[in-house]
Amino acid sequence: MSAYVVGTIATVFAISNLIDTEELELIGEGNAVAAVMGITKVAALAYLMFNLYTPPCFAALGAMNSEMKSAKWLWGAIGLQLATGFTVGFLVYQIGTLITTGALGAGFVYGLIAIAVFAAFIVYLIQKNQKEMALEYKLD
Repeated sequence: MSAYVVGTIATVFAISNLIDTEELELIGEGNAVAAVMGITKVAALAYLMFNLYTPPCFAALGAMNSEMKSAKWLWGAIGLQLATGFTVGFLVYQIGTLITTGALGAGFVYGLIAIAVFAAFIVYLIQKNQKEMALEYKLD
């Protein structure tokens, strides 16, 4: 999926040679586009990581829906994928910014709060599901 994102950006900005494959860095017009969009290398990597973990295309979501046969599980899976993508992207951006600039990136506190809420909600759902399963399969 991330190759489509890079390809789309290259097409929109009419860039023919975007990445030097030997040095793995933006070259020529790719640097100009990154400067105009205000994207650092760390931010671009964080975006690509976020994109790797977010829900797939609608066809794949339709397949997930038919396999799960439950709107609750489908929305739970989509939420988990979004939370995972956000968490991975956030960590890549913050750690990468810390390494390259020596300071934490923008939105650190708010991002950390969002990750804590995601984690607390997931732990709550796991505990709730375990209690329900224990009651359902309790031996009398």
